[in-house]
Amino acid sequence: MPGLTLFGSLNTALLGVYTHKLAMNVVGHNVANANTEGYSRQRPVIMNTLPLVTTTLGNAFIHIGRGSYVKNIERIRDAFLDIQYRQVSNRYSFYETIFSNLHYLEQLFAEPGNSGIRAYYDTFLAAAEEVISDPTNVAAKRQFVTAAQQMVMNIQDIYNRIQQLREDINNEIALKVSRINTLVSNLARINEQIRIATALRATPNDLMDERDRILDELSNYANISYYTTTDGQTILSIGDQIVLAGSTQIPIRVVERPYGKGFYELFVGNSKLTITDGSLKALIDLRDSTLVKYMSYLDEFALNLSDKINLIHRWGFDSTGKISGLNFFTPITATRDTDPAIFRILGSRQMVGGPIRYVTGLNGFSEDQILNTVFNASGKLVLFDGSSDFDQIDVNAGMDVGSLIGNISSWLSLSVGSHSPSASATAYRLYFEANNVNLRDTLIIDTSNSNLARMGFATEQKKFITISDLSNVSAGQYELTFEGVRKDGSKVSQSITLNITSNTTLSDVASVINSLDVVKAEIIDGSLVFIPTSDYEFDTSRISITDPNGFLTRAKATSQTYTVLKPSETLENIFSSNVTFDPTQGFQIVINNTRIHIDPTVDTLQTLVNKINAAGTGLIVDLTPRGALVFRAGRDFEFNLRNFTIKGPLGFFEAVGFVDENGNPNDFDEDWSEEYTLISKGEDFSTIRQRLSVAELLAVDRRETYEPYFFVNQWSVSSALLMNAEALAVDLGIALSNDTWNATSFKPTGRSNTEIMNLISTSRYDRFLANGKENFYEYFGGIVAELGVETETVLKMKENTDRLKLEIDQERERVKGVSLDEEMANMIKYQHAFGAAARVITAIDEMIGRVIDRLGVVGR
Repeated sequence: MPGLTLFGSLNTALLGVYTHKLAMNVVGHNVANANTEGYSRQRPVIMNTLPLVTTTLGNAFIHIGRGSYVKNIERIRDAFLDIQYRQVSNRYSFYETIFSNLHYLEQLFAEPGNSGIRAYYDTFLAAAEEVISDPTNVAAKRQFVTAAQQMVMNIQDIYNRIQQLREDINNEIALKVSRINTLVSNLARINEQIRIATALRATPNDLMDERDRILDELSNYANISYYTTTDGQTILSIGDQIVLAGSTQIPIRVVERPYGKGFYELFVGNSKLTITDGSLKALIDLRDSTLVKYMSYLDEFALNLSDKINLIHRWGFDSTGKISGLNFFTPITATRDTDPAIFRILGSRQMVGGPIRYVTGLNGFSEDQILNTVFNASGKLVLFDGSSDFDQIDVNAGMDVGSLIGNISSWLSLSVGSHSPSASATAYRLYFEANNVNLRDTLIIDTSNSNLARMGFATEQKKFITISDLSNVSAGQYELTFEGVRKDGSKVSQSITLNITSNTTLSDVASVINSLDVVKAEIIDGSLVFIPTSDYEFDTSRISITDPNGFLTRAKATSQTYTVLKPSETLENIFSSNVTFDPTQGFQIVINNTRIHIDPTVDTLQTLVNKINAAGTGLIVDLTPRGALVFRAGRDFEFNLRNFTIKGPLGFFEAVGFVDENGNPNDFDEDWSEEYTLISKGEDFSTIRQRLSVAELLAVDRRETYEPYFFVNQWSVSSALLMNAEALAVDLGIALSNDTWNATSFKPTGRSNTEIMNLISTSRYDRFLANGKENFYEYFGGIVAELGVETETVLKMKENTDRLKLEIDQERERVKGVSLDEEMANMIKYQHAFGAAARVITAIDEMIGRVIDRLGVVGR
C-alpha cells in the first residue's frame, strides 16, 4: 500500500481545516450583510477531493479519500423571481406616478366645491339672471361682465397650473434619464469587473448583487430586458433600445422638440426610445397625453362658449336701442398664418322674418289614408286674415278630411300632395297653402280644440277676451281705450264709444270694435271675441284696455283659451323662392360617409340642425338667434372642419349663405339636384376660404402633436365691455318683414326686452361639447366624473400591484435573504467540523511522533 502514508492523512485533515475555515468565512460574510439591501446570501459548495487509488495486500484496488475543498461560493438567488419582481415593480411605479399627479389634478379642479370651474360658471349664469330681472340696472350688467371675467381667469389659472405641471414633469423626465444613465454607467463598470473575475474563474457574488440592485432600480423607471453572456456580462435594453453591451454604454439623450416649448424626446443614439412601463413612461404619458387631454377639455369649453356667446351677443341691442356689434369675448382666432384649422362656418343669410305660405299637417301616409281621416268632434274653423276679414267653416263629427279639400277661404286652401319622408320613399301630406298672404299674419281658431290636431297640424293656445251677454249692461255710452304695443315695439292708442240700448246686440258691439286697427271682434259660438290684429301677434298681453265706465265688468267679460294653428317655418317656406327648389323631392346632406335626409315640407331649420347633430358625425350644427346656419367641428376632429368631407345640394349651400357660385347674393338659382362638395377632407385652407367667400370662417391654430390647443390662453372678455358694461347687449330686437327670408333690417323692441340675456342663460342646455353629447352645464360634471373614475381606477391598480409586488419581494427575500438562525446552525456545524479536523491533525501528529521517536528502537 505505497500510497497510504501518515503525511497523506495529515494533508487530508489539513484540507478539512482549510475547507471549514473558508465555510466559516462565508457564514461571517452572510451575518455581516444580514441587513444589506440587495444582498444575496452565499453558500460554500464543499466537494470531496479526487480519491487516491491504491492496492491492498491482496492486490485489490481501493479508493482512499483525500479530504475536501470549497469548489465554489454560490449565490442563492431565484432568477425567475427577479424577473417577476422587476416586471411588477415597473408596473407599480407607473401607477404610483400616475396616481399622485391625478390626485393633484383633482385638487386643481376643486370639484365639487365653491371654488371650482362649475361654481364660477354658475355665478356667471346667476349674474345673467340678475340682468334679466332688471335689464336697466347698470350694476347688474357690471356684475355680469365681472363674473364672466372671473370665470375666464379661474379657468386660465387652472390651465396654467396644469401647463406648469407638464413643465415640472418634463424636468423630472430629464432628471430620471440622468439617473438612468448613471446607473447604466455603473453597470458597465461592474460588467467589466465581472468579466475579469469570470476570466480568472472566480465567482464575483458581491458584484452580481450590485448588478441586481441596479437592475431593480432601473426597473422602477422603465421596462427593461437583459441577458447574460458566457463571460458573465449583461446586455441591457431599456424600452426598445439597447443601452448597454458588456462594458459599452449607449447613453439616453434628451432632445428638445422643435415645436414643444422645451419638452423633451428621448433618443438612444439616433433612434427614438419607446418606453412602455415604469415611472418614466408614466411621466411621458402624463405630460403628452393625460394632462393634455384635460387641458384640451378646457380649450374645448373656452372655444365653444366664446363662439356661442359671441354669436348671440354680437347682433343684440343695448338698453339705449343701439346695436351692440360687440363680441362678448375676444374671439379665439389663429395666431399663425400657415395652415390654420377651420373651427366654424357662419352662413351670411339670416333666415328669419320671411313669409309662411305652407303648413304641413298629416304626412307620411297614403293619399286615401289622409282623405279618409274622420273628425271626432264638431266645431268651427275660424279664419282671420289678420286685419279685417273672418270666415267660419263648420266641421262636424263623422265628416272626413276629403270633404274640406279645396279652397276653404279666399286666402287659404287645403290640399293633399306628395313629399319625401326618406331617401327611398314617397308619401303624401296634408297642407295649408296661403294665397297671397303670410300665414304668420293670419289666425286659424279651432273651436273643437281637436280638429286641427286630427289633421296633423301643430297647435298652440291663445287667450282672448270674450263677452256672451249684454243683459246686465245699462243703457248709455261706454268709452273703451285700447293701447297696444306692436311687434316692432311701437305703441298705438285707439278709443271707441259704445252706445248701448236695450236693443244693442253683440253684432252691434262687434261692428264698432271692428273700426279699430288694434283689435277686431268676431262672434264665435254666441260669444263676442276680442282678437288683436297681426301687428300685435294676436297676443292679448300686448293690449291694455281702459274701461272707465265699467262696460267689460257689466258685460261679465272673461278670458277664454282657444286652440289655434301654429304655423311652422319649414324649409319649404324658406327656400320656396329658389328657382330649382322642389320641396316634394327632399335632399340629403352627406357628412363624411353619413347621409342625412331632409324633407323640406316637414323639416324646419331647427329640425335640420337636430337631425345632423343626432347623426353623431362630429359636425355640430347650430342656428344663431337671427337664423344664420352655423357649422362647427367637434373634438374628435380636432375642431377642424378641414377633417370633414361635407356634401349636399349646391342650391342649399347657396341658400344658407355658405357659397355664391355666380357672385350675385340676391340670385338663388343654383341646382338642388346636383351633389356639391362644400369641403373635401384634406383641402388646403386657401381653397376652402375662396369657395366659402360669402360665409364667415373662424380659423384657429392647429395643435402640435402631444400639445393642447392653448385656446384658453387667448380667452378674455371684450375690453370694451370691461370698460363700459352699459354696452352689454340685452335686446335681440325683431327682424323686419322681408319676402326673401334674408333679414337685413332689425329693430329694437325696448330696453325691458332681455331676449339676448335669456339666450345666454339657456345656452347652458345646448349640446355642443363632447362631440355634441354634452351641454355646457353637464360638461364639467363629465370632466370631473372622468377624472374621478380614472383616479379611482389607477388607485385600485396601484394597490393591487403593490400587494403583488410585496408578495413577490417576500418570496424573493425568503430565497435570497440571510436567515440568522440558519447561519448560526451553519456556524456551529462548520465550527465543529473545523475542531474535529484540528483534532485529527493532532492525533496524526502524535502518530508521526510515535513513528519517529519510538519505531525501530528495540533494545535501546
